[in-house]
Amino acid sequence: MKNKIFLIVALAGIMSLGSCNDFLDETPNKSGSAYIYHMDQLYGLMGSLDLYLFEDPFYAAYGMVAYYWNELVWLNDMIEISPEFYVYAWGRSNSDAYDKYCWRTEEWTDQYSMSTTWTPSWERIYRFNTVLEYLDQVTQTTQAIHDQVKGEALFGRAYYHFLLLVEYCLWNEDEPGIGYRDATDANGVPARQTVAYTLGRINEDLDSAQAALTRAGRTSFDFERNFRPTVPTVQALRARIALYRGDYETALENATEALKAHNTLVTFKDDPLYTLYPSTEIHFLDETNSHIANTVTSLSMTDLNNRGTEIIPEYEEFFLPAVIMEDYSGTHPISEVFYNLWDQENDARWIHFYSYCYPLVSTSGIQEAVILEGDENPTPNCIKYENQQYLKPWNYYGYQRFDCGGVGAFLGMTTAEMYLIKAECEARAGNAAAAVEDLKTLRRTRFYDMSAAENIGGSIQEVLDERTREMGAFWRFYDIKRLNGAENAGIYIRREILTDPSDMNTRTLLEIAPDDPRWAMPFYTYEAEAMGWEQNRGWEE
Repeated sequence: MKNKIFLIVALAGIMSLGSCNDFLDETPNKSGSAYIYHMDQLYGLMGSLDLYLFEDPFYAAYGMVAYYWNELVWLNDMIEISPEFYVYAWGRSNSDAYDKYCWRTEEWTDQYSMSTTWTPSWERIYRFNTVLEYLDQVTQTTQAIHDQVKGEALFGRAYYHFLLLVEYCLWNEDEPGIGYRDATDANGVPARQTVAYTLGRINEDLDSAQAALTRAGRTSFDFERNFRPTVPTVQALRARIALYRGDYETALENATEALKAHNTLVTFKDDPLYTLYPSTEIHFLDETNSHIANTVTSLSMTDLNNRGTEIIPEYEEFFLPAVIMEDYSGTHPISEVFYNLWDQENDARWIHFYSYCYPLVSTSGIQEAVILEGDENPTPNCIKYENQQYLKPWNYYGYQRFDCGGVGAFLGMTTAEMYLIKAECEARAGNAAAAVEDLKTLRRTRFYDMSAAENIGGSIQEVLDERTREMGAFWRFYDIKRLNGAENAGIYIRREILTDPSDMNTRTLLEIAPDDPRWAMPFYTYEAEAMGWEQNRGWEE
């Protein structure tokens, strides 16, 4: 049966994972299967879009999870839900989002939370391991194809182990890691060894992936097939990992090499697809509640959003076109700190990606239809004067980009990210002039006014602020963990919350310190027991 290997490789087949305790136990009768005879079939599998793209409407039927890594957004300091905003403006809707925002254990240890990152990560790791396990047992084509498929599978395995490491482990090397799954044995639950061990295995896979892709001639960036990793893709991931670990020399080297192969930055402000069109109008009434004092108009990139995920492979900044669907439950209303980071008149990122005003549009608790003076019919979407106290200007805004049945957020590495990594490493090495040039190169494609684009220095803090503007709240969890770990940055999460969301008198201060063990997110309790892993500290029920 050398050339007739029974593998679980139908493109959507192994997406259905069954119950919580068998995420490592893939069987043909659970998910559909196909006979694999030939290397070309493995090659085709490794070119599947769903290896890295998390998007809801089309793939949902196959068990794909849209909100990958999305839940972490609620935990950082670039998001703010004040008690007044939650109770009065939102009308206590979006309760799941609020529970996550409050770091409530019961919300984080349920199976749904695990299904958004944990389960799909292991499913994909299983697929990569299946390819690697049978790579030499099928009819071959060329050595180059063999090496390409091997390199792609090793890269993917490292990629998902790293994302799991960031979410479910603390930063220190001697803390419990994520283990490393390198086989398809259903009983082969990986031992939970240290962070250092997991990182070592990740880097071993990336070394082997780069060597295999080099032998295969995949040393140039391949935009036409950018779902297939090449050597520059490996270098971009190495740069991200090294930055996380505070290894700035390695991060700089790899970001620089990745940019030599692919350095395109998109000047989207000139792209007609990004044209803004008026959508919902929200009216703020004067003290008499009979006249409109101000109107905020929600703007939408209608032409872009109507294309959905079709646009993602065309976006020229990707090293790896991985986009996830962000949760629409309030679209993460931003914090005062984040709001104040922006040049709102000149920065095209703010103008295009924060103009949809979904948090404001979703304030059903205080919007009313009101008959204004001189009118016969009620005007919808009015906020009376006495209710405006529950809103701060930053409560209006949330991120909107790449409509994927929700709000698309980048998961894959981009050229913009590499410029930012390069700039940060240069700033930390004392080379402020080089850091400034990298920041200006990026900002010239992001600003309408070029003098405003170049109004930036090369300090570490200026680089970090620019990184936050470019990468948004979505990546802030990653940045807090790596800055607290590598730089002892002392970043706290402090927020006013309600211990009882139905009672405004239960207001209290939540504080998550830099050394809080809850920076390692919890496992679903039953799943941890099934694996024989201890629950992460601070989340024990």
